[in-house]
Amino acid sequence: MISKSIVIVGPTASGKTDLSIELAKRIGSSIINTDSRLFYKNLDIGTGKPSKPQRSEVKHYLVDIIDPIDDFSISEFVKKASKVISQIISDRKIPILVGGSGQYTKALIEGWDIPEVPPDIELRKSLQEIIDSKGVDFFYKKLEKDFPKNILNIDRKNPRRLIRAYELGKNNIVRAPKSKNPSNLFKLYGLTLDRKILYSRIDERIDKMIDGGWVEEVKKLIDQGCDPMGNSFSSIGYREIYSYIMGIINLEESKSIIKKKTRNLVRHQYNWFRLNDPEITWFDINSYSQDKIVSQIVEDFNEN
Repeated sequence: MISKSIVIVGPTASGKTDLSIELAKRIGSSIINTDSRLFYKNLDIGTGKPSKPQRSEVKHYLVDIIDPIDDFSISEFVKKASKVISQIISDRKIPILVGGSGQYTKALIEGWDIPEVPPDIELRKSLQEIIDSKGVDFFYKKLEKDFPKNILNIDRKNPRRLIRAYELGKNNIVRAPKSKNPSNLFKLYGLTLDRKILYSRIDERIDKMIDGGWVEEVKKLIDQGCDPMGNSFSSIGYREIYSYIMGIINLEESKSIIKKKTRNLVRHQYNWFRLNDPEITWFDINSYSQDKIVSQIVEDFNEN
């Protein structure tokens, strides 16, 4: 009886999407997305979302499940992902979880305690007043001091995200258990490579996204009524491209900021999933071919 799930982690541009699709085809299973950016419909190019042909080859869950104007909490993700995992296992298949959002992945595999707490409107209002009077940078430092764990993988210039992070800490909404992987229900594999090579891949990837119509995608989202300060636009690059569209910065400045923020994201991703974590089997993609990694994961998983 299948009882474990495969989890693929690693930094942006390390090849998680392509590898997970090949793995899913090899073992005849489906993929559960754990990347918060891919939940949103119509945010395709800038999020590196699997293409429609890729998703027609292999079933992807939790992709394109909410509109750009909506919010989606960690607790909602954990509930939906857990339900899909159970469904796939009941079909006698191995769930494959893939994504670069460390907080969402950790919440799921570590069984975080996330009680349902309604939004604290008064707290949000008072926090917004602090930002209005003293600025975003001041509030970020306050968040860092009061709830340092909540600053990981967060856009420090996004007031809405900062307020939400403070609210979570204030209400003790997210608490990790003592066990890192309860009952060993998840087997973790990571993709990594030399940082300089990774940064080069990121730069090339962003250039291709721009050439592939990212600016037009943002224009269309704005025309559809998306709020540039909304949650979906906190995905790296969307506000920077919006600033270009509005004439605040030029395109080269926009690309430079996006590349810098993506490199910072990589550092956060390695903080969530460390190379010295004994629970993660890491593969350097410069030393292993994709086929070799897939074969080793299948062999290793079958032995455990």
